[in-house]
Amino acid sequence: MKTYFILFSLFCFMLTSCQDKGKIKVENKLHNTKLENISFGDVSVFSSLLPGETSTEVTVVDCKESFPKVNQLDFYMESNGNKVYLKTKYNFSLDAGQTLLIIISDTTKVVNPLLE
Repeated sequence: MKTYFILFSLFCFMLTSCQDKGKIKVENKLHNTKLENISFGDVSVFSSLLPGETSTEVTVVDCKESFPKVNQLDFYMESNGNKVYLKTKYNFSLDAGQTLLIIISDTTKVVNPLLE
């Protein structure tokens, strides 16, 4: 029984020792525009942000070797009843132990991947 406990403890230590985490927040600084279904790669950041809102922190947990995570932010932008799918033109980098704040504003360069 003692051997199983030692092996289980060692296994749990190995699982947690390879993991690290980073945090992401998104701020919507667009006027009269709502952001929906916001994601950073495979990580869903927030479902909906009204103008002036900032999302809560989302923790990304993965093995240390997989950091930094480099992705575009993709989202739906809704304004005046029109909705369009967009991605930021440039990638953002999230490193282990970092809190990344991504601000979407009038000057943020975006592309519509459906039109490329």
